Amino acid sequence: MTKHLRTMTVAMLLTACAIVSNATEANTSNQVTNASEQNVINADDNKTEKCVEFVAGTDNGTTGILGGASKADEINKDGVTVHCSRASFKYNPYRFNGFSTTTISTEKGNIVKIEIVGDGLTKLVENGEGEYNITKDLIVWTGSAKSVSFKNNWDWANYASATNIRVYVELPGTTTGIGSVNMDTNKAGNNAVYNLKGQRVDGKSLPKGIYIKNGKKFMVK
Repeated sequence: MTKHLRTMTVAMLLTACAIVSNATEANTSNQVTNASEQNVINADDNKTEKCVEFVAGTDNGTTGILGGASKADEINKDGVTVHCSRASFKYNPYRFNGFSTTTISTEKGNIVKIEIVGDGLTKLVENGEGEYNITKDLIVWTGSAKSVSFKNNWDWANYASATNIRVYVELPGTTTGIGSVNMDTNKAGNNAVYNLKGQRVDGKSLPKGIYIKNGKKFMVK
């Protein structure tokens, strides 16, 4: 009888330990989950970048095609200005004429990325600091500056044209250092994790930093 009672007591103690262990694991799991959710919220709250897009034919300047051979023109939107010393911004597409300098500037914060979509864009050569990637139909500039310049050193008739100009601005007070994140929206929602350069990373072993999952930023501390 005594041996039977001892066996029952040991079994009860093991069961109690298992219950306590499971409860502890569940509590720890909830804490981790809550911390992760909090990091997501904090990361989203710290989002301080914006994109200002100029669409030719909608966001217009004042100078027409012929006048653009000798006149400056500019477009302004949400604190961002695109100014060209010889330009035609009145119609679609925008024209950056020869012998011209184009300057894109922001009133607040710093420009961290510029995308120009158009044609003949290799005529607009780099003119300052930052990373310039220039092809015939797309210019991508990345860096951090109050203003960014491009030059067209060809004669006035050799213009570059643009249909869209997107300017990404990082506003004061940012803690993320994010200029922009380009993601394939078709891949959003597949639980894949990306870094701030848009590169897919192993979500199981992430160093400290900010990442994107399902279209949302989260922070690993």
